[in-house]
Amino acid sequence: MKKIKWYIVLIIALFPIECFGIDKDIDSMVYIVVNDQLVSFEETYPVIKEGMTYVPIRFLADHLKVKIKWDKKSNSIFLTKGSKQIILDITLNALFTNQGQIITDGIFLEDGRTMVPYKFIAKYFGYEVSYIDKGPIARATNQSLCVEDEDLFDILQNKIIQEKEKILIQIQRKKEEQIARERIEMRKNLKVVYITFDDGPTPYTKEILDILNQYDSKATFFMLSDRIRNYKSVVREIIAQGNSVGLHGVSHNVNKIYKSEHTVVGEMNQCNEELQKVVGIRTNLIRVPYGSIPHMKKNYVEAVNTAGYKMWDWNVDSEDSSQKNISPNQILSNVKKQVKNKNVAVILLHERKATVKALPELLKYLKAEGYITIPIDYREEPINFWNQKK
Repeated sequence: MKKIKWYIVLIIALFPIECFGIDKDIDSMVYIVVNDQLVSFEETYPVIKEGMTYVPIRFLADHLKVKIKWDKKSNSIFLTKGSKQIILDITLNALFTNQGQIITDGIFLEDGRTMVPYKFIAKYFGYEVSYIDKGPIARATNQSLCVEDEDLFDILQNKIIQEKEKILIQIQRKKEEQIARERIEMRKNLKVVYITFDDGPTPYTKEILDILNQYDSKATFFMLSDRIRNYKSVVREIIAQGNSVGLHGVSHNVNKIYKSEHTVVGEMNQCNEELQKVVGIRTNLIRVPYGSIPHMKKNYVEAVNTAGYKMWDWNVDSEDSSQKNISPNQILSNVKKQVKNKNVAVILLHERKATVKALPELLKYLKAEGYITIPIDYREEPINFWNQKK
């Protein structure tokens, strides 16, 4: 039986099968139209359950001209229009009308929002509800129809497309939030190591990639803008092989990059622009030269956070750049001493000859110690010296 690589198993664990059902959910979704106005939903959208369409009541109420009030004491929502009232009992998951109608299991919570049967609510408050296959559209109206059913979709088509795109973005964001939560849980239960390389790409990068592949490992490369420009094909190969990329700035000069918070953010932005030119993507992962302490002041840290960047340092320093002729054995020894008792290790390495020679033994050691070697994910909370001070 062919051996399954650990990171394929990890991907399956991190991306449950239901996460890939987005297109199916969207294609089966009903669009809600009240008096020929498309109802736009936020975060939670209509769902079909046992042949009935349910919608989050908060967004529907305005379109139906229904007053909505939540009573905290009884944990109930009151919907009122004229002499008619519906009570949604959250505790009982039941719907009651002031005309004596009761629907048990008629409501439920979806992402913290109360979902109600659309057709029943609309009809109770005096709307005629029809179903248009094209769309599909559930149309409610209490006015004289100006548009035939078969023409309504064509009139609302652009708005429906925009709504669909918005919902796809919302679903993607939820999926990313779920993945981030699962990664946090993974950190708690597994021994995770992030191998990181600074100052590349270089002539050594391809050899590093070959070694990583040989040991079924992935890494994160914090790169300088001029080297991104000079090693375009290598940058593409880094990404194609499933590694992460981050920014290391432009100058790598303390006197230049740390002049102000603007110069720090400016160098990262410039590096990001170079990355986008080469591979068509941007990243929010950064590592500032020489680490975030002592050169990054508090307002510098706030500035990169405001700019949307996640600043990573390390908690294991291989010291491969601390001396000119450091040996591979010394690099390995430095890592072994510091990695002990760490469930999450972020190892600082540089693209140097001695580091490349040390890398196979380093990967063997980490695997023997039970570590899973994965790239940094842009959704994760960073590990840096400022966080470690808290």
